[in-house]
Amino acid sequence: MRVLPLITALLAAGLAACFVDKPPPESDSDSSGAGSTTDPTTTGEPAVCGDGVKAGAELCDLGPLNGLYAACGPLCLPNYCGDGLRGPSEACDDGNMLAGDACGSDCELARCGDEVLQDGEDCDDGNSNENDGCTSRCGPPVCGDGVLSGAELCDLGLANDDAGHCTSTCTPRSCGDGFVQPGEACEAGDNCVDCRWATCNDGTVQADEACDVPGDTCTEICTVPVCGDGFLGPGEDCDDGNQLDGDDCTALCRVSKCGDGIVASDEACDDVNTKLGDGCTPECLRDARFVFVSSATYQAAALGGLQGADDRCQKLADAAPLVGRYRAWLSDGDASPATRFDKSELPFILPTSQLGVGVVVATDWVDLVDGSLLHAIQVDENGELLAPGESCLAAEVLAWTHTSATAGPRDADADCGGWKFNTGVGDAGLINSDEPAWTEGCAQVSCAKPLHIFCIEQG
Repeated sequence: MRVLPLITALLAAGLAACFVDKPPPESDSDSSGAGSTTDPTTTGEPAVCGDGVKAGAELCDLGPLNGLYAACGPLCLPNYCGDGLRGPSEACDDGNMLAGDACGSDCELARCGDEVLQDGEDCDDGNSNENDGCTSRCGPPVCGDGVLSGAELCDLGLANDDAGHCTSTCTPRSCGDGFVQPGEACEAGDNCVDCRWATCNDGTVQADEACDVPGDTCTEICTVPVCGDGFLGPGEDCDDGNQLDGDDCTALCRVSKCGDGIVASDEACDDVNTKLGDGCTPECLRDARFVFVSSATYQAAALGGLQGADDRCQKLADAAPLVGRYRAWLSDGDASPATRFDKSELPFILPTSQLGVGVVVATDWVDLVDGSLLHAIQVDENGELLAPGESCLAAEVLAWTHTSATAGPRDADADCGGWKFNTGVGDAGLINSDEPAWTEGCAQVSCAKPLHIFCIEQG
C-alpha cells in the first residue's frame, strides 16, 4: 500500500479549496465608510496555503516545507501528537492518546522501565532491582539474560559457556563439573587430581603435559600459558579465563578502560581520544550521531529495498569503523525517514575529515528536517570529501533519496519500484547542497545510474 492513501486522496480533492479566505463582505454602510469590516492584517488578497505566508484561517505556513510529516501540514495545520503522523519532534504517533500502548500519550516510544507493560515485556516495575521478580530487562530472572539475579553466581548472557568461566547454568567453572575449563588441565583420569596432572612439577614432561616446571613458560598445571587460561602469565595485566572484549579484561588480557579503543559493555563508544564533539566523550559516552554519504555508488536494483540499503550503510560504517546503528535516508511507497528513523536529540556530525573534527550538519533531528543544513553531507564514512559541484546530470554528486526535506516521501512515484529495479526513475539529492536540494534537488533520475546514498546513525 502507499503512504496514507486516504489522507493523500483528501488532500488532492480539497487542497485547492481549503483555507482560501473569501473577500470581506461589502459594507452596508454609506459611502462615508462608517462600519467598514476591512481586516487591517490582510492586504485583501486571499490566503493561499503553501505560499509561505501565514494568513487568514491558516495556523501555519512554511511554504514548500509544508508536508504530511512536517511541523506544518499540507493544509496549513500544525502537526500535533495524536494526529497519526510522526512530526519532527515526535518519536512515534499512533493516532491516539492512550498511555498503555507502544506509543505513549506524549508521542514517546514505550520503553523498558517506564512502568507500562508493553508487548514483548513480561513485567515493568520501573526500577533496577534485579531481585524483586522483575529485572531491568523487563522479564523474570532467567539464567542467560545477562543480569545477575537470584541464586545465580555469574551470568554473561549469550557468552555463558560450559567450557568458559561461567557455565550455561550460571555457575562459575568448578573442578568436577565434567568440562575442562580455563584454569584446569583435566577433569578425570588416573593422572588427574583436582583437575591438575598429578605428575606436574615432577621434573619430567609426561605424555599428558605440555611442560613441567612452572614459570614464565609453564603454568602451575603444566600447560603453556596463553591469554584466557585463567592464569596471570607474562605480559598479561589480567586473565579472566576468556578471550572476550567487553568485560573487565580484554581479549588481549589487558584491563579494559575508557580510552583503549575497545568498546566495553559499560561503554557506549571508545575512540581513544579526549576530544569533545567528535561523537564520543572522554568518559566514553556518545555526544553526537554520525551522518555520511556512501563512498560506494549503487544502481537502484543493487540497493535491494530499504532494508538492503540500510544493510549497505551499516557495512560501510562498520568497516570505517564508525560506532552505532545506521539506516539509509530513503523513502518508498510505504515508509520514509519520518516513520522509520529514531529522532535523536544529539547533534548530527560528519566523520572526521579535512574539514575538521565534529563538523555539525544539524543540531538535532528537528534541525535536520527544517529545510536547511548547517553543512552539506559531502563526507563519506572514511572521512573523504566527495566530488564538488551541484548538477543533476553528474551522478558522482547525487544520492538516491525520494525523500522531502521534512523526511516524508516525495509526491511523485519515483522510487525505482521500491529501490529494487533499474528501470524507471527515482528522486535524488545533491550531496554538496545545504539547502532542501540536498534531498529533493533532482527528480526523475534514471534508476540505472549508480548514485550514492546518505546514511544516518540512529539513536
